[in-house]
Amino acid sequence: MQPSAYLAIWRAAGQIEGTLAEHYVRRVRNIWAPLDDLRFHPRCPQGQGSLVSFKPALLVAMRKDGAIKAIQRIFLDPSTATYTDKLVLGQAIGAAWTNGFPAKAIGICEGFETAAAYTSLTGIQAWATMGAKRFHQVNIPASVETVILLADNDAEGRRARDRAAESYRRPGLAIETEWPPGRMNDWAQLLKR
Repeated sequence: MQPSAYLAIWRAAGQIEGTLAEHYVRRVRNIWAPLDDLRFHPRCPQGQGSLVSFKPALLVAMRKDGAIKAIQRIFLDPSTATYTDKLVLGQAIGAAWTNGFPAKAIGICEGFETAAAYTSLTGIQAWATMGAKRFHQVNIPASVETVILLADNDAEGRRARDRAAESYRRPGLAIETEWPPGRMNDWAQLLKR
C-alpha cells in the first residue's frame, strides 16, 4: 500500500455508534469511557494484491504531533464481535492512540483496549502504543507533566517499562509505574466479563 493508503481507509470509514465496532468496545470489552479517534469500516482491506480480503474492522487512529500517522485495524468476527487480527498501517513509530488532546498526566499502555480500560477505570487519559516494541517511542508533548507507565505484567512488558522509563526521562517530567492489580496481565483484564 502507498504511504497515504491508511488515510484513505480512515476517510472511508464511519463512526462506531450502532456498529459491530461499538458492540466490540462496549459489550465485548466492557469499555465505557468516552473515546475519540475511532471509526468503523465494514469492508476494510486485509492483505495486498490477489491475497486481499475485505473484513469489518475497528480503526484506531495513531497520532504524532496531532496528526494521524498510522491506524490500527482491529478486524472483527461478524458473528461474535471478537477480534480476529490486529494490524497497523502507516508510520507508527513515535505515534500513539491518544484519545484526544494530551492531559497534564497521561498513562502509556501497549494496546488500545488496555488504554481504554485504564481510562474507564480511573478517569486518567491513557495512550496506546500498539505494542511493547513501540512502548518507549511515543513523542510526549512538553505540556505533559506526568507519565504513568502501564506496561503489561509479563517479561516483555517489564523490559518495555524499563526502556520507556529511560527513554522518556527529561527535566520536569515525573515518570511513575502502575502495574495491573493481582495476577492480571493488563488493565483490560479487569473489565472482562
